[in-house]
Amino acid sequence: MANAMLSGVILDFGGVFTRVGPREALLRRCECELRLPKGALSELLFGSEHWYAYSTGRISAEEYWCQIRVALGGQVPPELELFKSNPFAYERLNRRMVIVGRQLHRRYRTALLSNATLGLESLLAKQGLSGLFDVVVNSARAGLRKPDPQIYRITAARLGLEMAQCLFVDDKERNIEAARLLGMQTITFRSAAQLARQLRELRA
Repeated sequence: MANAMLSGVILDFGGVFTRVGPREALLRRCECELRLPKGALSELLFGSEHWYAYSTGRISAEEYWCQIRVALGGQVPPELELFKSNPFAYERLNRRMVIVGRQLHRRYRTALLSNATLGLESLLAKQGLSGLFDVVVNSARAGLRKPDPQIYRITAARLGLEMAQCLFVDDKERNIEAARLLGMQTITFRSAAQLARQLRELRA
């Protein structure tokens, strides 16, 4: 049975519109070079207090990268330098997901909700993705990150919708759970094909 209340779709960026495999392969090579355990660089770059401060606009790119250098004892492989200004470096655009995004935008109000940096909007423009979204909520500009409940409320409000009217799509279960607890419909992203199939089921 179709869900008549569904009026908006809120989508994550990294891991949904991008494929993270190439980035993870690079990080593993650098971990081997630095003799770090698997996952250590990913946690430092994207799970640490430094990343939290950077992705909520509390510190600059320069301050963030200074802290990364200190944490690595000054040994930063040159390949990592791109992450200073672009956390999505080495991720590849998921072109099948772009097609799904266009289809969604024709049918629903759409928003992008991303834990990112101040460079997100220019990256979207460069990749020709800005037109896919009615609203872009960037954690670095909002001063909040998923899974903070308030950033979901902000996104729904900017869409002009109630929580129950929104479908939230993300590849991280902690972000999905936060949206679900607020009353949003949710889909945990695995692939563009899986998302398209589940969207068809919602409209069945």
